[in-house]
Amino acid sequence: MCIPTEQRGLFDIHLRVGARRAEDLLRSPDDHARVRAISDDGFSAIERLEHSPLADDQFTAIALRLAVAQPPAEPIADAIERHFRNPPSALALDAHRRAVWRGVESMGLPVERATRAVDRLAARLAERPAGGGVEIAASVRDHAGFYAWLWPDPRLRAGIAARRVMMAMVDLLETHEEGPRRARARS
Repeated sequence: MCIPTEQRGLFDIHLRVGARRAEDLLRSPDDHARVRAISDDGFSAIERLEHSPLADDQFTAIALRLAVAQPPAEPIADAIERHFRNPPSALALDAHRRAVWRGVESMGLPVERATRAVDRLAARLAERPAGGGVEIAASVRDHAGFYAWLWPDPRLRAGIAARRVMMAMVDLLETHEEGPRRARARS
């Protein structure tokens, strides 16, 4: 497995969340066609998830693509794990990094979109049973290294715009403070 040891825990969490969401979206045979169908906006449900900078959405998109292309004979979580088993080539990683940086030089980082994405990530973490209070802030900050590892990975089908947001999220995640904790510190 080519996942850095320090990222393994978050990888496993996002893998499980993505697999569970995909299973929920594919409850019936008709659902396979529905997630591939192009909507009025020109995107399928899978493509919409691939435009999101959030790891849960990216892993759900991977799970859906793997499941609808050829329903796996194994659980979806195992199919995602297999998808990430072989490391990407250095050439592919470098190509993705250069493609993302090319636009950053001329347009800058999408900090506003990244801020909204970090807020959505924090909200999703707050909804999970294991999180709460200080644990949420630490967990949000822990995602900085995970996103630094994830954004250039060619095994994602994320577009350049989503990858730019993911890259911008790294700095925001490193310095993130959970709102209520900040308010308590002021009182």
